[in-house]
Amino acid sequence: MINFASVLFIVLFVLTPFNCAAESTIVVAAIDAQHTLTVVVDGFHRKQVRLYGIDIPDEGQSFGIAATRRLERLTRQPFRLETLRQDEQGRAVALLTTLEGRSINEMMVAQGYAWVRGNLCRKAFCSDWMDSQINAKRQKIGLWSQPAAQPPWQWRKVNGQREL
Repeated sequence: MINFASVLFIVLFVLTPFNCAAESTIVVAAIDAQHTLTVVVDGFHRKQVRLYGIDIPDEGQSFGIAATRRLERLTRQPFRLETLRQDEQGRAVALLTTLEGRSINEMMVAQGYAWVRGNLCRKAFCSDWMDSQINAKRQKIGLWSQPAAQPPWQWRKVNGQREL
């Protein structure tokens, strides 16, 4: 017979979307060459995560390694993870937010380590992210210090890699 505790467990941990409150302990176990994060929540739940609305240079691309290092530094601090959807490969597409409320996704853009994917970033805050990108480009920050910075989706196409 199924008891109340079993039903509650199923509802809370199996059927609810993957969102991590500030009380959860989130550790980034790995970041792959195309910036999919493997996170471990509370020491046991592993999840593949892509950052919503942005694209980061791949490691084989100019600024790719620097972008990976920056993302590693930003995700060493405690953060919240909010899953907005799952992609076709089952990865969580998420917003990462510091406990102070700053978007790590936007910080990557503002600091010149990522592009906003205008066709994929459709939330109201995406216009703020575009402003951050324009500002980084104007100030020649990070990847924008290159005269002809190439977006990762174009780089993948030219180099025969599949689109994320």
